[in-house]
Amino acid sequence: MTRRLLLMWMAGALAATAQPRFSFGVLTDIQYGDQATAGKRDYRASLRKLREAVPELNREQLDFVIQLGDLIDSKAVDLEPILSVFNQLTPPRYNVLGNHDFAASRAILKQSFGQPAYYSFSAKGWRFLITDGMDVSVREPAGAQILEALQKRGAANAHEWNGAIGGEQLKWLQAELDDAGRKHERVIVFCHFPLLAKASTPAHLLWNYDEVLQVLESHPAVVAWFNGHDHAGGYAEQNGIHHVTFPGMVESGSRNSYTVVRVYEDRLELVGTGTAPHRVLQLRAK
Repeated sequence: MTRRLLLMWMAGALAATAQPRFSFGVLTDIQYGDQATAGKRDYRASLRKLREAVPELNREQLDFVIQLGDLIDSKAVDLEPILSVFNQLTPPRYNVLGNHDFAASRAILKQSFGQPAYYSFSAKGWRFLITDGMDVSVREPAGAQILEALQKRGAANAHEWNGAIGGEQLKWLQAELDDAGRKHERVIVFCHFPLLAKASTPAHLLWNYDEVLQVLESHPAVVAWFNGHDHAGGYAEQNGIHHVTFPGMVESGSRNSYTVVRVYEDRLELVGTGTAPHRVLQLRAK
């Protein structure tokens, strides 16, 4: 290869890496409610903020948009107005279940979202796992027992607003990660709840965060865990996995809060709007 051809090839390669392979949008803790503001939580303003975010996200030519839970705050009747705005997004839409969403029943949530509680989909060499952190909660006897045991230990996350990923879902998660590894897919896992106190606060952690971390960290295919729940947001990296807590829209004040994630071969670029920060997450080699 001549020097001129080599330079042309290098220029082409650099141009290729300058373009993301694909992009997707992330919103969380919209937490709409037709009710008075409480502290920093302006519940009614979330409807307006989502209306402002939807056309901006639609202009981005995204491959999908995902909301990481707590679409509503405390009343099932609030689900229809906020979901009608969310459904104006033109890319495929995915939903994660949050603790506040259970102001409505599981049956209503499943019917409204048209999706199971946990599931996966793949795109362009990546696998996306949507998990259900309310799989075990205080609404069932098993969840009440877990919470009681955590309280006796004085655990920081011993709160009824948290939950756990149950045994059957853990088996599913393990199987999905095994399959992604065999197919050389990179993986992002979505949940409402954080796993790392460094990326959030101890009070907000999934009840069985340590058990889930053990599964994730045994699979090099996993590059990120994306969650909401802690409205302040946060970030930490541990053992090659990026843990990102996206800030909540309901507490974004006079601004908004949503993110476009641009996926490159060697990194994820998180382009935030409003209170959502910009981040560049370097990916470990396959």
